[in-house]
Amino acid sequence: MAGLVTPGAGATEPAEAVALLRGLGLRPSRWSAGPWAWFGAHTHPDHKVLCCVTGSIDFIVGGERFLMMPGDRLDLPPNTRHEAEAGPAGVTCVEAYRERAA
Repeated sequence: MAGLVTPGAGATEPAEAVALLRGLGLRPSRWSAGPWAWFGAHTHPDHKVLCCVTGSIDFIVGGERFLMMPGDRLDLPPNTRHEAEAGPAGVTCVEAYRERAA
């Protein structure tokens, strides 16, 4: 999936990531996970926009791994099945969802 992760398109500070996503008209939230935390396969009904601000996380989409580092941005289309694994130092992300048009 080309364009899923855009290096450097996010922010490396939580407040900057919140401002970036708010600037897109979104309502961001911040979350953290410990080392090697696993998020099993799931989907979201809306477009997910996520910025990795500390640590690292791998997103697995269609069997392909996408490594995210601080400053990277993920754009995940609605209903895309994915999994994720936090890196060895854990991860902090800021994310929001762009609702589908009615």
